[in-house]
Amino acid sequence: MNARSSYSCFSCFHLFFLVVLALFRLCSSDQNSHHVLCNDVERQALLRFKHGLTDESQRLASWVAENKDCCTWAGIACDNSTGHVHRIHLPGSDGHCDILYDGVTLKGEISQSLLDLKHLKHLDLSCNDFGGIQVPKFIGSFQNLRYLNLSYSNFGGSICRSLGG
Repeated sequence: MNARSSYSCFSCFHLFFLVVLALFRLCSSDQNSHHVLCNDVERQALLRFKHGLTDESQRLASWVAENKDCCTWAGIACDNSTGHVHRIHLPGSDGHCDILYDGVTLKGEISQSLLDLKHLKHLDLSCNDFGGIQVPKFIGSFQNLRYLNLSYSNFGGSICRSLGG
């Protein structure tokens, strides 16, 4: 093997190594710095929703206006690429509906502001205590809702006919 072919292989190896290193750096920085914050309209809708609730156990303590990223709030999940809220998962009593834990349930009113969550697919408010209020009629208006759980949450009345239609 002469010096010229040895130099050529050495250069190809270094070039390959630099390309792999650059790709690794690009991918790792993309995952860490490309976090999309939640949509501001949706963040405001969640704050209005919280305002109508009584939360004696402080489960929603992370839901504050100062925290601009509602995707990091307890019980909220967002689409990683768009930042739209797609999941509200707030079952009371730690999801154990057969056991009543004092103060671990949400109470109050369900705000119509939730309709501003146009991409909501999952809503779980099970095992809470809404004091016998009527199931809100607007619940049937969510276009993308695929999962709804209001069981054992002390709602009165019937669920609107448009739900699931």
